[in-house]
Amino acid sequence: MPRNKEFDYQDKLRLARDLFWEKGYQATTMNDLVDALAINRSSIYDSFGNKHDLFLKCLNDYIQEKELSYQNSAGKGVSAIESAIAIIKDVVKTILIDTKTCLSINSTFELSRIDEDVNRLLKQQANNSLKLFESLFIKAQQEGDLSAEKDPTLLAYFIVSNFASLWNADLLFNDKKRLYQLTDFIINVIR
Repeated sequence: MPRNKEFDYQDKLRLARDLFWEKGYQATTMNDLVDALAINRSSIYDSFGNKHDLFLKCLNDYIQEKELSYQNSAGKGVSAIESAIAIIKDVVKTILIDTKTCLSINSTFELSRIDEDVNRLLKQQANNSLKLFESLFIKAQQEGDLSAEKDPTLLAYFIVSNFASLWNADLLFNDKKRLYQLTDFIINVIR
């Protein structure tokens, strides 16, 4: 008869995610995971798979949270252009209050060139973000809030690519005023 799990799966997944987030994938060992999750190695393998499988589950969980966050932010706008701006401003708010850099950005730079599974998840997230912004910009053109001469697809790429730049600027320069100026610059490009 199989044993019942004596732990909350989602709780342990979050603990693992936080550890990967703090140390990075490469530096996190199975011993680190055993210690952080406070369950034995065989329970980790039985419940989550190997270290790579567990990381993919953690990254996917994070991506789902991010996509929900973007949708919630978009819901704050009274128009499509305001929805896009709300997402951008909420990302910047997260940058300023979060003590950790975006897990997707960390994973992009650490793993996306060398791990096809991670690359696939991150590309899927980026494509979902691109589709969201592109649809908002197309709608903004229909509403008359965005010039018909602006390319919605290019603007979407510009925004999504600049999220990494905003995190980078905060990490390297730690200048809140400059971060707000960069944010205003990005928003002015789409207006």
